Amino acid sequence: MPPALGGDDSVGNGRSATLVSMPWNSVVRPSIQVGTLRTVAEEEGWQVTSEYAYLSFYGLGREMLGFSESEWADAYETISEKLYHMAVGDWIFARRHGESQQRDRYFAELREMRVDDETIALIDSLRPVAERHVEETAAALLASDPDVIGFTSMFSQNGPTLAVAERLRAEGYPGVIVLGGSNCEGSMGRALLANYPTVEAVVDGPGEDAFVALLRQVAAGGPVRSQGRLLTRRPAEDSSDVGEAKISPTGLSVPVPNYDGFFEQLHAAGLEGLEAEITLPVEFSRGCWWGAKTHCTFCGLNGATMAYRSKDPDSVADELQYLMDRYGVFDFFAVDNILDLKYLDTALPLVEKLNTDHSLFFEVKANMEWADIRSMRRAGVRSVQPGIESLSTEGLRLLKKGSTAFQNVRFLLGCAEYGVRADWNILTGYPKETPESIRAQLDIVASLSHLTPPHITLIRFDRFSPYVESPESFGLSLSKPLPGYRYVYPELSGEDLWNIAYHFEGDFHDDVRNVDIRRRLAARVRLWRNHHEQARFTYRLGFDSLTLSDHRPGLPAHETVLQGDDAALFRAVIGGTRIRDLQANGWPEGQPWDRAWEKLQNWQRRRWIFIEGTKIIALAIREQPSAYRTPPPKGTPRRQARNPVPVTLTSRK
Repeated sequence: MPPALGGDDSVGNGRSATLVSMPWNSVVRPSIQVGTLRTVAEEEGWQVTSEYAYLSFYGLGREMLGFSESEWADAYETISEKLYHMAVGDWIFARRHGESQQRDRYFAELREMRVDDETIALIDSLRPVAERHVEETAAALLASDPDVIGFTSMFSQNGPTLAVAERLRAEGYPGVIVLGGSNCEGSMGRALLANYPTVEAVVDGPGEDAFVALLRQVAAGGPVRSQGRLLTRRPAEDSSDVGEAKISPTGLSVPVPNYDGFFEQLHAAGLEGLEAEITLPVEFSRGCWWGAKTHCTFCGLNGATMAYRSKDPDSVADELQYLMDRYGVFDFFAVDNILDLKYLDTALPLVEKLNTDHSLFFEVKANMEWADIRSMRRAGVRSVQPGIESLSTEGLRLLKKGSTAFQNVRFLLGCAEYGVRADWNILTGYPKETPESIRAQLDIVASLSHLTPPHITLIRFDRFSPYVESPESFGLSLSKPLPGYRYVYPELSGEDLWNIAYHFEGDFHDDVRNVDIRRRLAARVRLWRNHHEQARFTYRLGFDSLTLSDHRPGLPAHETVLQGDDAALFRAVIGGTRIRDLQANGWPEGQPWDRAWEKLQNWQRRRWIFIEGTKIIALAIREQPSAYRTPPPKGTPRRQARNPVPVTLTSRK
């Protein structure tokens, strides 16, 4: 299913466009926005060039600073990811850095946020690299003289993008400059359009239809006007649909991205050594089916529309096969906000039949069954980002995650059981968080050191999230954008700065006890991350036995062989079950339930199992993960062999 590499030239009238992605995108991943819009524009008959400017910057930075490959990779990651929320990547490229006094104030602010002097020196040394890169990028664009230059902007790309756009206008570029991407959604795009005359148009939301509208207007020779999600300074001829997103009732129809330019420029920048690390972005759905039902309190994604739509499941395997054949890359990163659960029975079995050694990444909801995790792994899904966010059921309710601590622990165990890596977070520092919810996590993380550790993160208040859209509902008062914005945009008024910002500071009542408990939780997670590689808690099944091997830090190391009824009982809680179903079906007839319950409580104290409410799960994982092992049933069928015994669980001190 190849993308169209050309179209009807009579539509574009021989016109050309260049699509640009500036730093700080990942250098081992092409821009899916550029790739998709290139296909769209070529189908309109336009001659299209892709400019992956972050690749040329990456090569230039290493050359100018004289770094080794590993030193420069670490430096680039520090700016693009670790310091993203401080607006460092934008500031390095910002049009006006102001006087040295303002620069010193910015660096002082960074020091207050625990950025060390070595990193600040790195930031300062990158400014000449950025200035030269802006000159060279603008010169290359001017030399090709396209009719339209489109920039995609997300995360820290506003500063670099505006710097090049200003240079283009200063050098007399007469064509259309349009910005799109997540930095242009809602008031952010309107603020860019209002304050930066170098930009003629912005796209608020999905870009395909808006970009086609722009290209057709340019091809027709008239002035560019607002139309749908395309926003300009000229009013639309029909204003009724301006700002409206058109959602197809038949699902998502987006072409396969064209990544040819990425590989050409990777070699031109002398970055062939990165080829083994390349991951191709793919997109099979937009929106969020969970968010459309219940919006997670902190989530600022899907500003344009939350409505969920996905591609025809029959097209997924074809698209992956085409990209593997065209580019020789087997690793894929789905940019979807959430996996379509229907794909478990439709698209993924077809992907499995490709019988190729590919790998896929998806974001998923954590209340999946083990059978679902197995289906993903058999289809090549080797890593996921589950929306776990907390190991406290109370905290999950506050965050509106629609899951429980038990489900999250079960998901992590399922990933370990079937060989899927989970990249997940613990969020803390949010409104109405209680000491009890943090303490609950302190307790459970001590049992999970053999599983993939999380990142622990203080909550941020992001535009489009319920925290920002209705802060009063959470006892929250938003005070100002994060501090870095005022150094990137020193010329903007307070109102315009608010409109262009994505992250905000907020004030709310926080229990004074939380600070200390959060520190303890963060320290325990650091220990988890430091010792995870050595931690192990596994089981091996025999015919009438089960062997446990426990080597988790901070817990007694042991090798224990369970026999007979004990082995059967432990088997029964692998994968999780309800206590009443375990009582009804998982314990041999004629044996006293009290003895089984006493055994389970002993195992809970030894951290062999996890019990929450009326649910129970074994914490050991199979010694050898395999996606071709039959998963436990979704739930033990109920039968009325004996009446359930009331159970009262007491918390451990």
